[in-house]
Amino acid sequence: MPDRLRALVYRPGSLGDTLVSLPAIAEIRRRYPEHTLTLLTERPSIARVSPWTVLKETGWFDNVRHYVVKPRRLRDRVHNVRLALELRAIGYDEVFSLAPRRTARQLRVDSRIFRGVVGAGRYHAADKPAWPISPDATAVEYEGLRLLRIVDPDATIASLLEFRLAVPDAERELGEDLLSDLGVRDDQLLIGVGPGSGRATTTWPADRFAAVGSALLRQFRNVVLLAIGGANERSLCERLCEAWGPRSHNLAGRLSVFGSASILSRCAMFIGNDSGPTHLAAVVGVPCVAIYGARNARGLWELVGPDHVVLEERPACAGCRLDDCVSQATKCLTSIETGRVLNEAISLIESRRPTCLAH
Repeated sequence: MPDRLRALVYRPGSLGDTLVSLPAIAEIRRRYPEHTLTLLTERPSIARVSPWTVLKETGWFDNVRHYVVKPRRLRDRVHNVRLALELRAIGYDEVFSLAPRRTARQLRVDSRIFRGVVGAGRYHAADKPAWPISPDATAVEYEGLRLLRIVDPDATIASLLEFRLAVPDAERELGEDLLSDLGVRDDQLLIGVGPGSGRATTTWPADRFAAVGSALLRQFRNVVLLAIGGANERSLCERLCEAWGPRSHNLAGRLSVFGSASILSRCAMFIGNDSGPTHLAAVVGVPCVAIYGARNARGLWELVGPDHVVLEERPACAGCRLDDCVSQATKCLTSIETGRVLNEAISLIESRRPTCLAH
């Protein structure tokens, strides 16, 4: 029996990066059902969720290979060279580079590595540089669509609307069991809240999340708030739950990504920053009120779908790419008032579950 055809998918990044790439990777799996699929990604770290943490649960990949980002030590450089030679020896009929936005130089380097060193049979990558983004750009192509077009050049936003992340049965059961243990009833309206983010310039003030949550609890007597996040956000979520009282639960760090997805799929809506949990809620089909800073170009990390509300202010300094904003005190975020978020949340709740609400 001849060897199976092989495809290699290169995808680095954090949780949010991985989630927006899912439609593109799902399309690769659909188009190449007979291929052995290998993920090439960076080594896992405690600093962020590895792409493999998410992708191994989808069942799309047969195996994974890890490289070292910025190899400063000799042994790390040796590891990367050996890995490239091992990939060449294996031989891949198709190689897909789902890399972040690249400069022209980076595209050339990627091509040399995958065509020349790895020896791709056919190489699929972005056909033009998408970085740096022009400071004058008022809007850019959504990152998920850019990646999908590497696989399917004719893809449109409509193609993305069809995608939903499937939650494995075992993780769904874990989520259901946790809600049962917490005493959450079927007649209660669950609202997910993601107050954390990876950087200060994308994190709306915690006291405003507290105020919005408290107002929703007063407005709707059957609402239960679920604070969602990673283990590093547990204390932040705990402070919010202390402010909200018994109709709230701190789930930060208690579940895997897919376990969180299971919980989110039970929610009527989600309120969060431009962060992994918000994108996770979106890919399982939960409508979101998302609070965005203006460090990126408009539209780059957009949530795709008719029910999402993205709140964003664009001052003159928009597109700064800063991780911390000192001189302007993150005014793009702080100018988004509590009342505005609350009103959008109420409207979304009432439009989604009008028969379940008790005022």
